[in-house]
Order: sequence, then C-alpha cells, then structure tokens
Amino acid sequence: MTSIATLLIATTITSILLSIFIQLRLSSLGIAPISKELPPLGHFPQNDAIFTNKLQKIGEGDLVMPECLVVKDEQLFLSLGDGRIVKAYHEKRDGEQVLQWETLVRTGEDYANCGKGGPTDTNDMEEKCGRPLGMMIVNKSSLNDEANADEEDVLLIADSYRGLLFFGFERSELITLATRHASESLPFQLLNGVVQAPDGSIYFTETSRDFRRRRIFFAAFDGRATGRLMKYTRQNGVEVVADGIYMPNGLTVSHDKEHLLVISGVQVLRYSFKTKNMETFIDLPGTGDNIHASNRLPNGAVEKCYWVALGSKFAQPFSLLKSISNKPVLKSILVALVPYKTIVNAIPKLTALAVYSEDGTLLDVYQDEEASVPWLSEGVHFGGYLYLGSWYNQFLGRVLKKDLN
Repeated sequence: MTSIATLLIATTITSILLSIFIQLRLSSLGIAPISKELPPLGHFPQNDAIFTNKLQKIGEGDLVMPECLVVKDEQLFLSLGDGRIVKAYHEKRDGEQVLQWETLVRTGEDYANCGKGGPTDTNDMEEKCGRPLGMMIVNKSSLNDEANADEEDVLLIADSYRGLLFFGFERSELITLATRHASESLPFQLLNGVVQAPDGSIYFTETSRDFRRRRIFFAAFDGRATGRLMKYTRQNGVEVVADGIYMPNGLTVSHDKEHLLVISGVQVLRYSFKTKNMETFIDLPGTGDNIHASNRLPNGAVEKCYWVALGSKFAQPFSLLKSISNKPVLKSILVALVPYKTIVNAIPKLTALAVYSEDGTLLDVYQDEEASVPWLSEGVHFGGYLYLGSWYNQFLGRVLKKDLN
C-alpha cells in the first residue's frame, strides 16, 4: 500500500471519527444548529456621545452581573448574577454621592459559591441560587385577589429558573406567581424581561424553550425561534400571546401606550395590543438586551425616546453572529469543539446605549470606545449618574450625567 493510499485511509477514518464525535457532542448538549437568516449588516453610527475614560466601577466583586436596574424614588434595585436582589441608595460623603446597598432577598438557595462561576456559570450553581433578570415595581393588587387596590407596591421579578415572582417589601417575602403554563408539564426554561401593560396585565418573555440562561448563546447558535411572549393576569394566569420569536429579551410599553416593544436578537419588534399583530420596528447595530421608554435622553435632555442596551456589534465590517448564522455546519463544529466559555469570551465586546425616537429613528449611541463595561444590559438615571448594568461584569458601572453632554 502506497503512502498516499495510507494517508487517504487515515484521513477518511479521522474524518468519520470526528464527525461521529461532533454528532455525539451536539446530542449531549441538546443542540442541532440550523441556518438562520439575520438582517443585513449596516454601518455602526459615528457620533460624539463618547464617555470613554469617564466610567466608574462600583461594588466590584459584590454587585456581580447586575442584569436589571429599577429606580423608585431614592432607591435603586438590582438583580444580580448570584441570585440576589439588592436595594441601593446614595449617601453623601465629602460632596460625593457614594452608593450603598443591602440585600433584600435571594430568589434561590443561599450557597457560599453562588455567582462564583461567572457569566457562564462554570460551577453550575445558577439553577440552585436563582438568576433574577427582568424586574418592575407594580401594585400588588394587579397580581392576586388577596390584595386591595390601595395595597403596597411590590417588586415583580422574572427569574430565568424560578419563574414569575414578586417580592413584598412590607413582609420581606418572596411569592411565586407562575413557574409554567397551566397546559404544560414542563416549567419555563428561560424567563427574561417583564413589564406591566396599561390595563394592568403583566407581559413577560421566555427567550428559549430549549436552553437555560447559562447556555443562552446556544439559542443563538441553534437558530430556532422558540421564544415566546406571554401574559399574566390574576384572573386567567399565564397565556401565550405570541410564539416562534427569535430570542425575545427585554420589553417596554410604547409612549403611545398602544404597543409593546420587544427585543428580538438584533431587532426590536412592535406588538399591537389592539390587533395582536407583531412587526419589525427597528434593526439594531448590535445585539439588544433590555429596552425602556424614557422621557429624557441619557444626558438629561427632555425628549421622549427609547433606550436600548447593546452587547456586541452587529454592523460592518464584521459580525461573528452574522458570519455564522446561515452556516449550520460551521456552528456545529464550533459548539462541539470549542468550550462554551471560550466562545463567549471570543465575541467582540461593546459598551453602547442606543437611543431611538418615538418613531424608531436613531438619535444617538452613547459609547465607551474601550468597552470597559461590556455587554450592557441596562442603563438608568439615578441621582446625578447614568448607571449601567451588565449580565457579564463583576461590578456596576456608572458615569456622571454631566459627562454625557
């Protein structure tokens, strides 16, 4: 047998074995990537809204992976990657606003290594410790029949593992509203954003029905649109409003109170309360996370707008997500052979908050060019600062509002 023939046989055997290994690996991970067509890449906006070298890191090592930020009066509530929900407030010291915080509750069980696995949950503790994502302050009377219309406000929580919850401030108690749809035997897989509609109904997103939060990038690589928009009312419980959505995430009520705006991968969808139809509203220059309606721009100027936190670029000249989205074989090889944490860390990071007008026109992109607070999930005004959350970072970011002008 010639050396060339031997080489061909060895190559063939190696290819077969590698193919078998990849298929077995994909099967064990529960993923079988398909082609997914994404919008064409546009140009990333060039602007003067730059706050490079002006960011502060707060609570490093304790305020870990602060996904959602909610402001009520003089208090800031944060959902953290170790399962905790904390209440923060400012104390004035030597003319500076110093952020202080205290833990209100943990949505799961309390272990010493909660949150120690980082954004990819390398120690497999998220499901035990809890992972609160979306939050909103609502009146308790909209959630159950036991409360009167003048009952206290409570903190509504979408926990990616524990379901739809609320925390009562007066009794310091955590109550479960729903862990699954009544007609389904399986629990929710990945609850994410939550908002209250003008009629009191609670709308929330389930990003994927196949993958948990700790492997959310598999949902992007897989390509299947298994996400759902759901509604909760105290009268009817959980209803599915729309399904077959690609990675639905944060959501907000539109300024005209007639629509929901829902992040879906690299787009913002618009759902009509009246017609029940959903349409594309905005193509984003990056991967979207949370969105909220605001009456002010990040720099404090008065204008009705929408803030969208961006995690990574989806713009020319290159986007990893776009380049592989319609290549299922390549996605299969990457998922099977490259460790999940390596994939996440290899994606180019971005620190950017995109701001859109009421009609969906891009107004500005507030950006730190060094991406020192990568994978933004949320931005809110609190005190004289713009606070920046992220599911990825081990700290809370902030920048003086006056530095955004």
